[in-house]
Amino acid sequence: MYIKTKDLYVQHFFVFLCSWLVVGLQPVYADPLSESDFLSTFFQVSLEPQRMESPEQPLPKSSATSSEVLGAHVSYTKNGFQLLSNDRAFSLTIQNRIQLRYATPFDSDPRSLEDLKREESSFMLRRARTKITGNAYWEWLKYALQYDWKDPILRDFNMSIDKYPWARLWLGRGKVIYNDERVTSSGKQQFVNRSIVNDIFTVDRQEGLQISGHLFPGEWYDFSYTAGVFTGLGVGERGNDDLEMMYSGRLQWNILGGEIPFSQSDLEVQVQPSLNLAFAASTNQSKCTAFATAQNSCLSLPGFTEGTAGQYRINQVVEESRFRWQGLSVNHELHWKEVVDRKADTGGRTSLFGGLVQVGYFPHPLLPLIPEHLELAGRYAFVDPDAVRGNDLQQEFSAAINYFLNGHSNKLSLQISHLMIEDSKGSPSPSAQRLWLQWDLSF
Repeated sequence: MYIKTKDLYVQHFFVFLCSWLVVGLQPVYADPLSESDFLSTFFQVSLEPQRMESPEQPLPKSSATSSEVLGAHVSYTKNGFQLLSNDRAFSLTIQNRIQLRYATPFDSDPRSLEDLKREESSFMLRRARTKITGNAYWEWLKYALQYDWKDPILRDFNMSIDKYPWARLWLGRGKVIYNDERVTSSGKQQFVNRSIVNDIFTVDRQEGLQISGHLFPGEWYDFSYTAGVFTGLGVGERGNDDLEMMYSGRLQWNILGGEIPFSQSDLEVQVQPSLNLAFAASTNQSKCTAFATAQNSCLSLPGFTEGTAGQYRINQVVEESRFRWQGLSVNHELHWKEVVDRKADTGGRTSLFGGLVQVGYFPHPLLPLIPEHLELAGRYAFVDPDAVRGNDLQQEFSAAINYFLNGHSNKLSLQISHLMIEDSKGSPSPSAQRLWLQWDLSF
């Protein structure tokens, strides 16, 4: 498999990081340690870090610097293995995630009548990723890194100043805070994969900065907001193709108080109901009409030709609502997107619409025979790729069963979908069924 040079650098970084996690736990001494001394010191720090804090045993000085070598705590949390300095100024959490999937008769979402006829049943390693998070120098200076081993690319690498809840600054590469379905990790989805709406309307990952905050918590006017500016070509290109930037904004009203996290399903079985209503908008001028997290991140929507620098102006908005209460979860999104071809002779404009409604419920309280950690879910989604042209509606009807062995960190999912694409001739809509079976594991 061909891997670009920069991907090799990233892989070398991970090898170095893992080595540092093991070897770096021992204090630095002026004199070399024997093998037996090293092992005793390693286990002392790993298993009994409090001894390093004891006044009777002062911390040794480094031969390289004059600063003290601080002790560290090693533990396993729901987010993975964590290394935390005693003063909490530095932390590092590392987590791996894999998704093993069986798909029949195809995996990707159909966008044409020919796609419905595919016969590509397969087992696959759908996702394989390593995620690193933590803080440096201060508890409020945080970082996040995620690398994809299946489709090699650095998906995320960003820093955030998280000192004040009413104003958090985020800089680097990562997801634009736009809509729930895309911002929610693929490891915390309610269904095996996102709906047919996602690829058409996603703003995806970008490089830039965004500021977000939570205002008036607990009041009836409890709000959350995000505003960002980005290069606007995804994560696969280093520079811009013109002088224009991508701008986005999101405003969320936490109607019943409190922000619902970007994680689907009501795993906590909330006693008090939570309801969020959000509106978001984005505008961008570039050669892109769609995005994906890949080396080729600047894509073209079906039916559009590959653009040139600054050819397309994209304006889009989304309305979103989310509800959680006593094991019941409801998600709704309604999208509109306008593509303006600035180089077309007539100034061509295309309007796209799409939306989804999905509902999930843990039925154990009503039917005790059903396992407590089993969830049933249903989803309807549609995409109208051109509001003017008729007989081109794409629809998805899906049902899913999730069994949570350890929350979203270890779950089994079965999803069956009925997919329909309208025939341009007006005849009955051709359809196909797709089955997904997946094991999602984070550790």
